[in-house]
Parts: sequence; C-alpha cells; structure tokens
Amino acid sequence: MKNIETKWLQDFLILSELQNFSHAATVRNVTQPAFSRRIKSLEAELGLVLIDRSKSPIELTLCGKQFKTTAQSIIHQIDEEVSRLAGCSFLGRHTVRLSAAHSISISLLPKLHSSLFNPKLNTSLSVVANEVDDAVELLIDGKCDFLFSFYEDRLQVAPYRSIYLGRSFLYCVSAVDESGNTLYDLANNDDVPCLDYTPESYMGRALHRANSKLTSNTVCSSSMTDFIKALVLQGKGISWLPDYAIKEELASGRLKILTEREPVPLDLYVYRYYSKLHSSCEAMWNELSQVSPIKELSG
Repeated sequence: MKNIETKWLQDFLILSELQNFSHAATVRNVTQPAFSRRIKSLEAELGLVLIDRSKSPIELTLCGKQFKTTAQSIIHQIDEEVSRLAGCSFLGRHTVRLSAAHSISISLLPKLHSSLFNPKLNTSLSVVANEVDDAVELLIDGKCDFLFSFYEDRLQVAPYRSIYLGRSFLYCVSAVDESGNTLYDLANNDDVPCLDYTPESYMGRALHRANSKLTSNTVCSSSMTDFIKALVLQGKGISWLPDYAIKEELASGRLKILTEREPVPLDLYVYRYYSKLHSSCEAMWNELSQVSPIKELSG
C-alpha cells in the first residue's frame, strides 16, 4: 500500500488545472517550496514522473494524465462516502462525466439509454458536447470519464480502452427541385458545386483517408456538419452528410443520395483510460460492453 496523502492528490489536481506551481501553491495556501516538495513526495511515492517541468506552462506527462483520472476518482469517492455517512449525499449518486462529438451526443447517446440511464447504477450524467477534436482532448486531459466519438488511431492503443458501438455512413446528397428530382447530377456534370469539410476537421480527414472527393468546384468549406447541411438544403451544392443527420430529410424526400459516390463508413466507439475509475463508472462500462453494435445510427 502506497503511503499517499489526500492533500497531495488535491495539490496535483490543482496543479494540473493551473499549470503553474506558484499559482497552484497560492490556491492551496502554502508556500511554493512547500508545494513543490509535496508534488515531489507524491511522485516519489508512486515512483512516477507526473509533471514535465521543462515545459512552460508545465504539462502532465503521459503517466500524469493517466494518474489524474485515478486521483479524481479517489477524491470523488472519499467525498461521496463522507457525505453519505453525514446524511448529506444527493441520493448517493456519483456523477459520470461524458464527452461526445456534438452530433453523436444527439444521435447515439439516446440509443444507449438502457446502459447510461440504468436506475440500478444510481448515477447522474454530465455530458459535454463539442467538436470531435475538442471532445477527444477532454479525455486525453483527464477531464471526462468516457468519450463517445469516432475511430481514433491514438485511442486504440494503451493507455486507452475502447468498446465498438456501431457504424454510420457519410452519404453524398443533393437537394431536390419541385418535381422531386435532384438539383445536381454527378453522372453528367463533373463541375457540380460542392460544399466540403475543412481538411483539419474530423470529417475532412475521414474523407481524405477514404480518398473520397466530390468535385473540384468547392464553393464553401466548413467543419460544421449542421452548417453544410443547411447549405445543401438551400440548393447551394452537394456534400457528404452523415446518415444520422439527414434521416428525416431523406424520409421526406427533401434530400436524395447521389449513388455515383460510394458511402464512407464511420466507426463509433466509447473510450476511456485503463486506470480504474469510480465503481459507478466501472459498472456503466460493463453495461456498455454488453451492448450489441448499432449497425447504423440512422436506423
């Protein structure tokens, strides 16, 4: 058993947020030398280097990022148990922090209601929806317990774990005219105006990997799926759109798929650190591991 003091864990968590020894020491109401000694004591007891002191502002090492999740879990468990014993806990519930790509939070999370909202888990959820890359960074920085996102090379290996949740597709679509015919015809026109994703966006990178391109006549680029969808519906051009974002428009006939382009698959996962989480998080992870993969989000 490691001889670790809880105040060291709190010191470490504050330092990871402020990224400055002097500021963190002020918040913890100790001198900077004393604060630095406490962080070094924590590292010595663990036998790990948690802080990269060569950077300015300082950064967590890979071990530090992993341990941050563990430290948060330990502090939360202690606080909740003390509150429960004191009769002050809000139904004894633990808050599970979820990060998700914006579109996934709308389309996927409700499909997982039996796992996420299982009364037996006695949890509450805190969901932060972001652009894909921002959502991923929350997990990497230890600011969420689970990340719901698309396939990511760097999250498929240690120190991360993942569960495959299902597959979605990007379809090439066009708006229609009053007769229900597509406004644009790729079969007879190679210069159709297209609405593209920015190269640095997740969708842009996915399309690049699949070597999928519409036309050379790009009239607008964006990282926002909803913005591109709005322009497509206005007839400004064609674009790739994920099936879950256009389910209603396809059903109503406002959009049609241009079959000249093959759909591009998007695999969906839930990710976490290998580090042991709060028991409520572990129970939820076990629930998620029992979920049968969703074949298509639009279904």
